[in-house]
Parts: sequence; structure tokens; C-alpha cells
Amino acid sequence: MGMVNSGGSEGSKGPDVGPSSQATLVIRVWKEPESPEPFRARIIAESAEGDEPTVTYARGREEVAAAVNRWLCNLPDA
Repeated sequence: MGMVNSGGSEGSKGPDVGPSSQATLVIRVWKEPESPEPFRARIIAESAEGDEPTVTYARGREEVAAAVNRWLCNLPDA
């Protein structure tokens, strides 16, 4: 996997930005072969406000894409 450098100064913990401008989204994907819809995903989203992370489950790529879109739309403007 490659590394992308977006410029700016980066410390050991990532880009040098304030805590209010950071958010995290983790997606874990697996297949359940016995199911008629085998694609599964667990999506863990943490907001920039520091709220408790939310966990969502998806059964298809479209649901994952919709969850990512919702998360991106809820980020504060930079």
C-alpha cells in the first residue's frame, strides 16, 4: 500500500491539526458464504466533536457507500 502526502507538517500522530478537525472512519469487510447476500461490513465512525463512536452494519456495497457519504457530509467545514 502506498503513502499519500498531502503537504503540511506531519508529526508522529499524523497531520499537524487541532483535535476538533479530526474524525475517524473504520470499515471492516467480510463475506458470509452461506448467505444469499454474502457481503458484510462493520462501520465504526467517530465524529470531530469527540462523541462516542457509532457502529453500523451493512449488507452491501451501496449501504457502505451511503454510510461513508453520511459521515463525510457530517464533517465540519474546513
